[in-house]
Amino acid sequence: MALPVVRSRDEAHLYMDLHPCERCQSAETAWQSALASDEGEPARRYYGTCEGCGTPREFVFRLPERPAVPGPDDVLFFGGPEPSQLLDPGEWQLVADTGVRAGGAPATGDPAVDGERKRSFELAIAAIGEILKFIPEGHDAVPESAFWTPHGRAVYQENPKRFRRETLQRWQAMFQDEMRSRFAD
Repeated sequence: MALPVVRSRDEAHLYMDLHPCERCQSAETAWQSALASDEGEPARRYYGTCEGCGTPREFVFRLPERPAVPGPDDVLFFGGPEPSQLLDPGEWQLVADTGVRAGGAPATGDPAVDGERKRSFELAIAAIGEILKFIPEGHDAVPESAFWTPHGRAVYQENPKRFRRETLQRWQAMFQDEMRSRFAD
């Protein structure tokens, strides 16, 4: 069976962060990477040792046929216009929710703390952009069939209206405005 395609380094690291060590549930791993092969196709192997329990960890992802290149304003880059094969829209929604919660506190004036909070908002905005990629051309919402993980299906079942194009675009714009107002340079 062919491996899922990883569209970027950021997507690989987010996926690995969301899949902690099976033994101790720690996500802390100093990842190294190397080119690999999957049935003759180029792949990238990430490997390391869990910092929580010392268990060796490994993920191997197929590389895209045509790698996308981040734009000059992309702080986070998960991939080109195609939807993710690693995370379904419900998982992206969980990432967005986490980013907004982490970034939602008022600016402190501490550059390190405020930088982390701003990055959390940027993550939420990018995650919503990833959800939008699952909406087929000419449709108004992410189809239920796009949710393939237990976590993702649960998020969808909880509130399918969150996956409408109009709702997602409104939230994305609101988070962008909020980030600009909180962390104006």
